[in-house]
Amino acid sequence: MSDKIHNKQKNKKNVYDIQGGEQKVMKKSTKKVINVAASAALLAGVAPVAGIIAPTAAHASGSFDVISVPTISGNSTESVTELGRVRVNVFEDTLNDGTATTATYKYLTVTLPEGLELKANANLNSIVTSRSDVTTTGGNNVIVSAAERVGSSNKTFRIGVKGTNQDDDFNFQIDLANQVRSTGLTSGDLNLSFTADPNSGLPTGNVKFATVVTSGQVALEARETQSSSEDFAFTLRVTESVAASLRDGNAIKLKLPSGFDWSAAGTATALYGDLDNEDLNISIDDDTLTIATKSGVRSTSASSFDLPLTFSVDDEDQAKDGDVTASISGNSSLNVSSLVVGTYGEYGGGVTIASPTTVTSGQDEQQIGDVVIKETVAGSFLRGRTVTLQLPEGARWQTVYEDGKGATGSTGSVETANGLTQPNFEYSGTDGRTLRLTWPTGTNDTNGGKINTSNRAGSITLKDVEIAVQPGFTGDVNLTVAGSQGLTGTVKAATATNAVTLTATNATYNVAIGTDMASIGDLTLKEGAAGALTDDNGNDVASPGLVEILLPSGVTFGSTPTVSVTSGDLRIRNVSIDTYQNSTQGVLRFYVDSESTTASTISINGVNLRIDRTVPQGDIVAKVQGPAASYTAYNRNNDVTSSWYDSNRAATQAAIATIGTAPADQTDNAVTAIYTIGSTAYSVNGTTRTAEVAPYVENGRTYLPVRYVAEALGVSQANILFDKATSMVTLIKGDRVVQLKLKTNQLTINGSTINMDVKAVTKANRTVLPIAWVGKALDATVQYDAAAKTVTVTSK
Repeated sequence: MSDKIHNKQKNKKNVYDIQGGEQKVMKKSTKKVINVAASAALLAGVAPVAGIIAPTAAHASGSFDVISVPTISGNSTESVTELGRVRVNVFEDTLNDGTATTATYKYLTVTLPEGLELKANANLNSIVTSRSDVTTTGGNNVIVSAAERVGSSNKTFRIGVKGTNQDDDFNFQIDLANQVRSTGLTSGDLNLSFTADPNSGLPTGNVKFATVVTSGQVALEARETQSSSEDFAFTLRVTESVAASLRDGNAIKLKLPSGFDWSAAGTATALYGDLDNEDLNISIDDDTLTIATKSGVRSTSASSFDLPLTFSVDDEDQAKDGDVTASISGNSSLNVSSLVVGTYGEYGGGVTIASPTTVTSGQDEQQIGDVVIKETVAGSFLRGRTVTLQLPEGARWQTVYEDGKGATGSTGSVETANGLTQPNFEYSGTDGRTLRLTWPTGTNDTNGGKINTSNRAGSITLKDVEIAVQPGFTGDVNLTVAGSQGLTGTVKAATATNAVTLTATNATYNVAIGTDMASIGDLTLKEGAAGALTDDNGNDVASPGLVEILLPSGVTFGSTPTVSVTSGDLRIRNVSIDTYQNSTQGVLRFYVDSESTTASTISINGVNLRIDRTVPQGDIVAKVQGPAASYTAYNRNNDVTSSWYDSNRAATQAAIATIGTAPADQTDNAVTAIYTIGSTAYSVNGTTRTAEVAPYVENGRTYLPVRYVAEALGVSQANILFDKATSMVTLIKGDRVVQLKLKTNQLTINGSTINMDVKAVTKANRTVLPIAWVGKALDATVQYDAAAKTVTVTSK
């Protein structure tokens, strides 16, 4: 509150304190400089006191600052040497009593907290410092008196102030160090209580100027620890919170884990206080180090010292790789129960990623988790050797994706630690999936080829590294680690999720082959993340923002469905239907007009399909592609990602309906057909027919003409199709669709491919197969009579 009131004072000026001399008001031209100096003083530990009681309106004329708040021991009844100094600030124009010589004193009374009292021989003249007469810019004077006891009290003293300060603030300080003694302190805060005479213009309040602890704590810190495979050194910093925290009865013990023994303790160096090497007893018993003060020695003020220590591996079979953690015990109150004093391991290293990210498939500039490459012990990595990080097939390093083969450098930044120098970055392999880090060789090498000359294991961190991801690639993005530095293994860098998902809602299943207008319900397209559907035109994207929903061969859209954004802020335009690249595949197209900032949902309502008679039974699978959904496949600016465009442009795919019934005009006739080896005549249910190709035997296999067997089993001529351009034979019998490609061994039945042990061939321009595969293709049973040289084919 007092600070707030202080800030309200108009045109306040700062006073420059000259210790031991006059307080003089600075010229206005130097006020800004003093303001800066005052700010620096605050940062150095001179802080406004928050725990001050708000002054009354009559006393809203000053404030208090405390300069440090030390922690002191409550165990001593001797002179208290460490206490915070309190500065009393009196604002301008709060004193107006005429000249300093004629005015009367107004008093600020100070009361000590419980547990402290003025010493009998306290030097009251030294309690108030910087109290010389103040001459203000207007020529007015202020006098601050020395402290004086109030009556016979050892708890209360007062300070007199008189004069006029209409032009400037002034201040004085109270320093009680060595002037008070403890009568029995308890843990907690020590506060000075200030009470001012009514209407005096002096501030009032409570000010914290020390903290009491009854049992001192000893803080331990291991500094400059090393990683090594044999010998270790570090510095142990020991710090008392209050005087006498460490003494002969309060020893500290540091015990090393199995396999390690202490080697030696060096000379302790005092940092502050009055404990030094001559005051300490330090002993070593194999794996245990004991630190205490000599008998009867204890500090009179809080002390701190640094102690150099060394230890080594005593038993390699028991020593465990990793942090060497010493157990801490003893009678002292300690800040830790264990302390890492080094890192042990054989030469080597590893690659870690603490926080893998989530990346979107089909997009570039996707950040992976920060990659940390670290030595096991200092000096593990050698010049000229490499660490390689290989991405899976579904990802490329962003640098390679942008610049192609021969790219160098990396996106993001590289941080090095503990003396490990930065490597060179290059990419290898035909597709640039492998990032190779090579530490350069140096001239005048005096370190046995070691890169790191420090005593701690070095590391480098690749931060904000980016990759490009193939459309439809999902799952873990794992880096395969290898290289001549000897590092191996895999590490997860990210998880790839689909840019979009496609689902069918209220879909109609079991639609029939040959249906002209099958209403299958609605489709829903959802973005996996904001901006997943992009309008970026890249380097080689002819139709930026295009989204295509592609149907399988023989399925087209019967009418244009309604396409709309039903959630999120994505904007689309130009909805249309067509056939894809003059094929029999239907395609629905629209364009991203503005990318989303919130993941959006697109509803596709009223979907009608035309299904021709060549479509096999099973699911109708629609694919989502186009530059907007599969940007990295279409942005083919170099050859390292051309395969993505050629092999898989689909961002996602889903079954939107199922074909389960045959056309109403197609029947399944049960027949028995008998063929004779070497004869073009054959019978169907007793009726003789003639074929252009007679069955024959070759290499022990009996071949039948597929066309005539199909016709015999009820396949109409309209459902026996041959595509000369692709050499594909298609047979449709009820709900069964069979496809054979000449000069290959692939037989497809209702979309499922079977590898035959022979290839489909032609004889007299007719496709022939061994009898076993004819039966398999047409779902028939086949019997062979070797004596009669006949083949009987019966439909199931």
